[in-house]
Amino acid sequence: MSAEITKKELSNEDKQLILRAKFALMHYLKMTEEQAHKFIEKQSMNLRQSKVKTAISILNTYDVKNFMLD
Repeated sequence: MSAEITKKELSNEDKQLILRAKFALMHYLKMTEEQAHKFIEKQSMNLRQSKVKTAISILNTYDVKNFMLD
């Protein structure tokens, strides 16, 4: 089996971004973890973008530092 990561697998850094976005939603919007997870998934599908881009957008919205694109 190859050691390469497939497109569907996320890196640890990407997983951390998504987790931080979940925590931001939980903190600022008082969502449960499950609600935050579903929100990120739904936003990603609606906007036709990756969960990572959605997570970065959420973090930027709530002014969480060090997660700006470029």
